[in-house]
Amino acid sequence: MPVSPDARDLCRSVFAPDVVQLAVMALETYAGPDETWVHQAAIKLSEGELHRLAHWLDEAERNPDTFRWYAGEPTDVSPESHRFAIEFINRLMDKDVPKPPGPR
Repeated sequence: MPVSPDARDLCRSVFAPDVVQLAVMALETYAGPDETWVHQAAIKLSEGELHRLAHWLDEAERNPDTFRWYAGEPTDVSPESHRFAIEFINRLMDKDVPKPPGPR
């Protein structure tokens, strides 16, 4: 299903110009309910990183309840704890990203 104009605009504001089209293509892979909401939530959770976007979209398909907890405003934890959980998961995702070869 096509990506909504609002989600495309959000991609333009969150992702670097050279990867916006890739982000939109990633959004098109999501095959689950509430597409527009999931797209926008995954974009925000990804904080402009393509590998994170792919992870969050996969999570939305495999574990929708977990995704909704991260993407929403849960009442079972403080806003600070919720933000910490998002940052923690995003940093875990970053550890799996291959590093380009070169001097260390």
